Amino acid sequence: MLIDFCREEEESRLVTGYRFIIGHGSRNTSVVILTLDTSEVYIIVSLSSRSDTQVIYIDPTTGSLHHDHKPGHDVFTSQEEALTSITNGSKFIIKSTIHAKAILGYAVLGTTSLLLVATKLTASIPFLPGGGCIYTITESKWIKTTLQNPQPQGKGEVKNIQELTELEIDGKHYFCESRDITRPFPSRVSVKSPDEEYVWNGWFSVSFKRIGLDQHCVILLQGFVEYRTFGTLGQQEGIVALIARRSRLHPGTRYLARGLNSSYSTGNEVECEQLVWVPKRDGQNVPFNTYTWRRGTIPIWWGAELKMTSAEAVIYVSDRDPYKGSAKYYQRLTKRYDTRNTNKTNFVPIVCVNLLRNGEGKSESILVQHFEESLNHIRSNGQLPNTKLNLINYDWHTSIRFKGEQQTIQGLWYHLKSPTISIGITEGHYIHSRRHITESNPDNDVIVYNDDIIGFFQLHVHQNGVIRYNCADSLDRTNAASYFGALQVFTEQCRRLGIVLDADVAVKQTGSPARTRSCNDKAWKRFDMTFEEFKRSTILSPVCLLADLFLIAGDIHATIYTGSKAMHSHILSIFSEEAAKNKQFSVAQNVRITLQRRYNNAVVDSYRQKQLEMFLGLRLFKHLPSVSIQPLHVLSRRSGCLLKPIASIDSSSDDGDSLLSFKQKSLIWISQQAADIIQLFIYLGEPCHVCQLLLTISHGADDSTYPSTVDVRTGRDLDDLKPVLEGASIARCANGTNMVIPIPGPLSDDDLAFTRTATIPPTNKTKLPFLYDFQGREGELDLLTRVVVLTFYPSESTTSPVTIGEVEILGISLPWRNMFASEKLYERLNSIKDNNPCVIALTDDLSPPEKAESMDLLSGDDIISGSGSQPMSEISLIDHGYIEDNKANPVQQDKIQTKGDVAAHQYISCFKLLTASHGGNKLGFIEAMKLEIERLRLNLSAVERDKALSAIGINPETINPNMLIEDSYISSLCKAANALAVLGQASLEDKITGGIGLEIVDDDSGIDFWNVNRIGESCCSESCQVHMGTSTFNSSSSQTIYVCSACQRKVCKVCCAGKGAVLVLQNRGVNDRCLLMDGVICKLCCHDSVLDALILDYLRVLISERRSKRAESATYKALAQVVGGNYIAGKKESSGKYGKVTGEILQQLLNGEESLAEFPFGSFLHSIESASGSAPPLSLLAPLSTGLRQSYWKAPPTTSSTELIIVLGNLSDVSGVVFLISPCGYSMIDAPIVQIWASGKIHKEERSCVGKWDVKSILTSSPELCGPEESNTQTPRHINFNFRNPVRCRMIWIKLSIQIVGSNSVSFENDFDLLSFDESPVSGPGRRASIAGTSESLPSLHAKRIIVVGFPVKSDIRRSSSPRSEHASSIKNWLEKPPLLNRYKVPLESEKLIENDLVLEQLISPTSPMAAGFRLDGFSAIKPRLIHSPLTSKSLFTVFEHRFISPPVLHIQVSTLKTTMVTEDINRYLQGLSEEKVVVAEYRIPEVKVGTPMYFDFPKTLSSRRVWFRVVGDVSGFADDPEDGGDAGRALAAGLSLLNRIKLYYYAHPADLGRWAGLSAPNPPEHPIDYHNKKFSFFWTSPPLLCELQEAFDITKSW
Repeated sequence: MLIDFCREEEESRLVTGYRFIIGHGSRNTSVVILTLDTSEVYIIVSLSSRSDTQVIYIDPTTGSLHHDHKPGHDVFTSQEEALTSITNGSKFIIKSTIHAKAILGYAVLGTTSLLLVATKLTASIPFLPGGGCIYTITESKWIKTTLQNPQPQGKGEVKNIQELTELEIDGKHYFCESRDITRPFPSRVSVKSPDEEYVWNGWFSVSFKRIGLDQHCVILLQGFVEYRTFGTLGQQEGIVALIARRSRLHPGTRYLARGLNSSYSTGNEVECEQLVWVPKRDGQNVPFNTYTWRRGTIPIWWGAELKMTSAEAVIYVSDRDPYKGSAKYYQRLTKRYDTRNTNKTNFVPIVCVNLLRNGEGKSESILVQHFEESLNHIRSNGQLPNTKLNLINYDWHTSIRFKGEQQTIQGLWYHLKSPTISIGITEGHYIHSRRHITESNPDNDVIVYNDDIIGFFQLHVHQNGVIRYNCADSLDRTNAASYFGALQVFTEQCRRLGIVLDADVAVKQTGSPARTRSCNDKAWKRFDMTFEEFKRSTILSPVCLLADLFLIAGDIHATIYTGSKAMHSHILSIFSEEAAKNKQFSVAQNVRITLQRRYNNAVVDSYRQKQLEMFLGLRLFKHLPSVSIQPLHVLSRRSGCLLKPIASIDSSSDDGDSLLSFKQKSLIWISQQAADIIQLFIYLGEPCHVCQLLLTISHGADDSTYPSTVDVRTGRDLDDLKPVLEGASIARCANGTNMVIPIPGPLSDDDLAFTRTATIPPTNKTKLPFLYDFQGREGELDLLTRVVVLTFYPSESTTSPVTIGEVEILGISLPWRNMFASEKLYERLNSIKDNNPCVIALTDDLSPPEKAESMDLLSGDDIISGSGSQPMSEISLIDHGYIEDNKANPVQQDKIQTKGDVAAHQYISCFKLLTASHGGNKLGFIEAMKLEIERLRLNLSAVERDKALSAIGINPETINPNMLIEDSYISSLCKAANALAVLGQASLEDKITGGIGLEIVDDDSGIDFWNVNRIGESCCSESCQVHMGTSTFNSSSSQTIYVCSACQRKVCKVCCAGKGAVLVLQNRGVNDRCLLMDGVICKLCCHDSVLDALILDYLRVLISERRSKRAESATYKALAQVVGGNYIAGKKESSGKYGKVTGEILQQLLNGEESLAEFPFGSFLHSIESASGSAPPLSLLAPLSTGLRQSYWKAPPTTSSTELIIVLGNLSDVSGVVFLISPCGYSMIDAPIVQIWASGKIHKEERSCVGKWDVKSILTSSPELCGPEESNTQTPRHINFNFRNPVRCRMIWIKLSIQIVGSNSVSFENDFDLLSFDESPVSGPGRRASIAGTSESLPSLHAKRIIVVGFPVKSDIRRSSSPRSEHASSIKNWLEKPPLLNRYKVPLESEKLIENDLVLEQLISPTSPMAAGFRLDGFSAIKPRLIHSPLTSKSLFTVFEHRFISPPVLHIQVSTLKTTMVTEDINRYLQGLSEEKVVVAEYRIPEVKVGTPMYFDFPKTLSSRRVWFRVVGDVSGFADDPEDGGDAGRALAAGLSLLNRIKLYYYAHPADLGRWAGLSAPNPPEHPIDYHNKKFSFFWTSPPLLCELQEAFDITKSW
């Protein structure tokens, strides 16, 4: 008699055993999400696999995650210690606390961050053989945080983000923290390397991988997992578990994801696994076996359409290559289930059990026919030589209808017997200790072990191949048939484990089962039984338990795919005593489910499809077009500081440091008095490339106290500051408004000089860059920027003190920690020759790459195919070469200059060639586009192009494609190019996803996505029947001949359109689901708009590629400036730097303290001179594990002293400085005098001396410091400069000085060999034992490393944001004082939009007062991430985004009429004005949230009645949200329209004039503005005629 055990008791016992065996301790994983009253969010994680606790900080501005892996900072011994550190022991600052069991994912979606956690779990399988618990998520929670970043987002994006949080997670997803369950049991790999096909939160977990906490976000699977226990006579005998993992390669709902897709996967694809084992006591071996099968829709291109007039959906099969990708699908199955090497077979059997209706007139019969034809097609082509494909057609519904359920089940067993026995099962034991691994039989068994288990698995038998079930939807029939197939396997599994299921054995009087007899029974004997025989001879309790698992699993899969439970499930209960009752109930239930499915398919499916795609990170360019894949970092806070104090009216202020703290977000900093400028010298917490300045507008009742403009300078140190932005407008906004000012990189001196001196003749009509930015300003990209200087200028109209709020510097920071630790990164750099024209190579002896590959700098690993959602407009840091750390020598500079001259000469030759072909006439649009393509191919910048053209007297604007295109053609061309970009990105996503589990071979047909011919290239092949683009100059023959897929004509490469044209034509066709990229299309079969769109898209791609190469160059230059270019080439040599582990050496040097100035947290305040061949100065602060052993920094030989000003990573209590001596050692003539000071700011007079040491005296007592370092040194030689008492400071000043000897008194040749660094037999302190000098034997300063030791000071958790001085009340009263003047709307007679709604003309009423400024509501256009089709697959997984490095910026020009007096007669004057527009002012528009009112004052009041507002700038960088109607065919984004966006205003005292409608605005200036030299102080009340006369006279005098 079999008895079911109590589930709760069993779980408790098994979980306890799991903890004991795996050794994970007694604690479960715990996650606490802590939100403070400052809105800061912390994630506190205590994993079951670790003994410590980690704290992850969510940046409140950008949402990026921060974790520095520092004990005491974000790594603690317990959760309680972490909570105390965050809150400083005060629970009153905690706003909310959420407790969770696991982290499921995190993503930053524009202005919102989403954290998904599991709050309740169920142990679905508490204890797997070998350990590990599988949890099903029973309750999850989306934690939504509103970020301070004011990035404009469309309404569609906001709606989609909300819909994403409504995705059903509970009950349908599961995970295992300690074991890989993405592969059949037992997995041969660790949990750290899952199979991506079954990882559903891969995109959602990227943020944790970037900070080095991969395991903190679990690997989430979708599907079903559950187990049941069964026993005999009160004793447990076995456990059966069902694991069903759904593939993510073809996600979607019923009518949107059927058949094959471009990723070679089918809809509703599920891998099922039936695991049976006998539990044992601790220390005993665990026998187990497992059986795996598949289920999914038919693997051909087909679909179904719902018809309201038809009860069933109409099934169709693609008429264009319906079997494309079918072989790839079976190839993936073959690779996964191939165990021929262990089973010693020649083929991998794949058996397809087709359950579709096959009768005459049945709608599914067309699928049966094509299914058979697809398999015959694969066999005939020999595409799968190692796979044996078999098809079993078994009409399930027809058989039940005519034969009944029992006969149908019996017939299924008949068909399944042979393939099931042939494929077999996997069987083995788990051995608890690896000490027994040598006792196994390696000849017959396979040993499996990894880091996730303590013991190992010994496999005796292996399943080879798989059975695959399908019906139309892989739902009801599939679930039933797979159950009855798995039931036969289950009985065999039990037999092999010695578990008795025979009813006659169980009822023996002995009371114990005959285990031996069960094992010796005939194998697979129940396949030969009838249904009744099976029922009579089998103990039905385990059978019913298994049916219960399949019943629940069927409902789960049906709910995910259709939104409803499974139908016809009563047949699963056929062995139950209530089978008849369940059948009657099922009839009514099926009707209800049918109606529910029809509603879901028609109404809800598209909504759920979008949810799945967003969760997987697919089609984000469509659903979330403006969302950044990797957000920027706020480098000005946490460890940033102000280098100079700024005085405040509050005497108890913190010298302005609170301006950089988010905890002081509501702070209003007030200057002591009215000031001309306010300067902030900001030291960034990490080196970066500065991208944005984010200001929090802070003021009282008067908004004029906030500055009106700002200048920005950036640099690596104070000596390297360069202007990047001058006079940027700061609009007046409401208090607390967040405003972003994009910051471009600094221009080079040559480019800046040319830009300022170049004069472009005016044109009759100015056109905006609708196609692309022709000017293409390229600022320098410096990833080592450390100092930012902001100069604020108050408004000229105010004389009151200045108010400022929080200031944030946003930028791109390299993942330095991971880069330093990545061995693969340096190996790749060392093996790839420099093929980046933006990079200066140090040597020419590197071998060229066979193929450019892509690497993720976050990990240093090769980029793996995952969610292909990343955009093509981003910069992929590809490893093309390595950089020298010093400036190129004159020979290299001449070489580079020569290359530039050659490229410019070639460009001019192309220009003249095109001009000559047109008879000397002006170039057309297409010729200008091709000339721009050639310019980019030659790697010429826009400024270099303009210089070359100006040198021959050509105005660059005459070849500007934006100027040459017809206005009527702009909209259609832009729309076609944008559609092409979307299709290209979608195609690449599918290709990347389809590569999972396969080895995809790149297309080598010779025709790329665009196939844009070069200038002079033309068709001259006699075999070509198209002959497009023939020419009379420089013709080059094309040898390869293709056949056009559309017209079947022979065509050469020159006359072929790019692969993108195939996508466009397929997308416009009827069957657009199958995007065929194998064929070619000739240009005659393509519309001109398609060919032009390919050219435009290719031009945009080349612009991005140039930016990518510049970013690559900047990245490796930055790396070389820290570790040295030679280190990149010699990284392998440096790995064995010292005998001990580097971490142990560092701990020994620190002596229990911390390193306070290690790069990237520490840096130098001023530039440091270096000698030729020296390591870069930053290497002095680089981590100890980096740099060559022989490399060190040395000053120029003529330098007798140098001062190193080190800025620490934090305010710290410094106890001393450790000098690591150079490999050459010291001698008496180069031993320096070391003097050290400490300070908090940069003022020299504020520093305090902490000590002075003469190294010569140290050498006397420590002669081992002299001479070259021995090769077997275990610990680097060093000198400790300990302070008497710890000093609290932010800066350490170190002065090194030596005495320069005028004579050549030392012979290097007698001391040691310079090439080998071999030490001479005799070398003492009195002799020259150093090689730090030059060949003239001049001594020089040198050092290997400088380590500042001590402890960082923990910053205050919370500071009061209110004034604390005795003047607090007066300051409050001053802030609340209302302004004297208010803003009022200027009445208009009319307004008109022209030029694509980018120009607004307003006509002011004659009786209206003169306008003092205008209000602009924030634009609703977004900056799309996708602006062109992808270049190659290596462009995925990027670090930088172009829109941050080269941000599109908008300006708004204000123009009025320039009036000239034509007569002295006033009456004639009023009717005789001649009109000419003049620009009054131009404002750089900052970024704010959509609809935010911004107020801009004019330099003077406008006395003209007509005013024009024009939007100018890079409008091509903006777009509309597609779901907001962005695909309306407009030439530019509708969100840039000035319709209802601008209002004029004037200032007036409320008591003097209240008849005009006031603007809903923040506060006006405090003091009245002196307009027009105070001539018309009361012109508001003047009669209309007098007002016009005074206005006219004043205009003639001032303008």
